[in-house]
Amino acid sequence: MLINLANVLTNSYLLFFIKDGLKAADPDRALLALTSVYLAFTLLATYGGSALSDRTGRRRVFVAGAAAAQATACLVLALVPAFGAAFLAAALLGAGYGAYMAVDQVVIMQVLPEERDRAKDLGIMNIGAFVPSSLGPLAAGALISASGGYRLLFVVAAVVSVLGAAAVSRITSVR
Repeated sequence: MLINLANVLTNSYLLFFIKDGLKAADPDRALLALTSVYLAFTLLATYGGSALSDRTGRRRVFVAGAAAAQATACLVLALVPAFGAAFLAAALLGAGYGAYMAVDQVVIMQVLPEERDRAKDLGIMNIGAFVPSSLGPLAAGALISASGGYRLLFVVAAVVSVLGAAAVSRITSVR
C-alpha cells in the first residue's frame, strides 16, 4: 500500500507541478512527454524485473530497488525543480513502479497463509492497491496547501516509498 501511495502522491498533481512549479510554457505537452518517459520505463522495468526475479528467485531486493528508485525520483523533484530533472525523475519513478509491479503479486501469493482463503485474502490485498488511488490525491492536495508548494509533497512521497520497502523487508518467508 505504501509504495502505491508514494506513486500516487507523486503523479496525482503532476500537471499542476509542471504548470506552477516548473512554469512550463505548454504544461499539457510537457505532461505528455513526462508521462511517456514514465510509461516506457515502467514497461521496461516490469518486463526486466519480472524476468530477473523469476531467474534469481528473489523478490525483496526488487521491492527495495523499486522503493529506492521512487524515493530518489521524489527527492530529485523536491531538490531540483527543473524540467530536465523532471525527465530523470519520470524515468526513475517509472522504473521503480515497474520493478515493484513485477514482483508485488508474487510476494502476495507467497505470503498468503491458507490456499482455501486466497480469494478473500487477495480481495483484502487489493485494498492496498486501490485505497492509495482514492486517498492519495486528497493527501497530496493537503500537503501542497499546507506547505504552499510541492517540495513537502515529494519529500513525504520519498519517505512513504522507503517505509513501504521497510515493511516488505520484514517478510522473512520471501527471498
